[in-house]
Amino acid sequence: MKSITILMPYFGRFPEWFPLYFETIKYNSTIKFIFYTDCDVSGYEAPNVVINKMSYQEYVERANNRISGSQYCLSSPYKLCDLRPWYAIIHAEDIADADFYGWSDVDLFLGDIRKFYTDDILEKYDVISTHATRISGHLALFRNNRRNRNMYKKIYDWKNKLKEPEYLHMDEAGLTNAYLMTIFDKINEKYHVNINNIVSNYFKTRRRKKLYLVEQYTTPFIPVPWIDGSLDSAQPSTWYYRDGRVTNARDKGREFIYIHFMNFKTSQWRHDGTEAPWIGLNTICNAKPSDMSKGVVIDINGISPIV
Repeated sequence: MKSITILMPYFGRFPEWFPLYFETIKYNSTIKFIFYTDCDVSGYEAPNVVINKMSYQEYVERANNRISGSQYCLSSPYKLCDLRPWYAIIHAEDIADADFYGWSDVDLFLGDIRKFYTDDILEKYDVISTHATRISGHLALFRNNRRNRNMYKKIYDWKNKLKEPEYLHMDEAGLTNAYLMTIFDKINEKYHVNINNIVSNYFKTRRRKKLYLVEQYTTPFIPVPWIDGSLDSAQPSTWYYRDGRVTNARDKGREFIYIHFMNFKTSQWRHDGTEAPWIGLNTICNAKPSDMSKGVVIDINGISPIV
């Protein structure tokens, strides 16, 4: 079995559903999760979890000591997402024995990751994403090789982007372009021309062969068509987690690698113009960790036990 280590810097305060999220981590017992955090971690123990207590300032200092050629801007912890392409450098000793390393968000419930990313897939591909068009910020895996560890060097203008205080999507768009863009694409972008030839397409196809970019339909209410072609508000709004399985009320019999809460909790990325249903709720999570084996429902009313 290929070993996987997921690196999880997180600072501030864990979201209210974190105790339930932690249960989904525990279920993925063959995958190691390493946290770097200043949050209260009382009671969060599992054989596949390592927790390193540190302040955000200490983490930034660690990052800047490892990054050569630039300095990460000490701004909000959300900017940490831009550091993901450097995780293999920042945490070199923590992934030394891992076949794959990666990252994950905490605003989701994980299903059975190994069911989706089998050893056959891990043997064949070097980069694993839950989106079809780009490397995903919610969960992505990378073979622990020199090329992946150094791919940050190909992110356009990365030295200046690290210094900017706002989040600039270097983990998604920046890193995806680093893997897939050819010299012809760069000329097109710089000089606003359209060079599209056989050589360019050949190199794009060749580069993509090692990338497993497959849409896993984890995030409803985005403009990407759903499994059945539906858009936005027509997408499934009732989801379930039970004993390691993520399903929904619409796609009967289909399991998902995770359910991402993004468009339940914020309106920023909802492209149908509607307000996120969890905005204004006094309590989002009405379930306990012990409910996770019996099942919980994730819907417009929050997270509740299945009754």
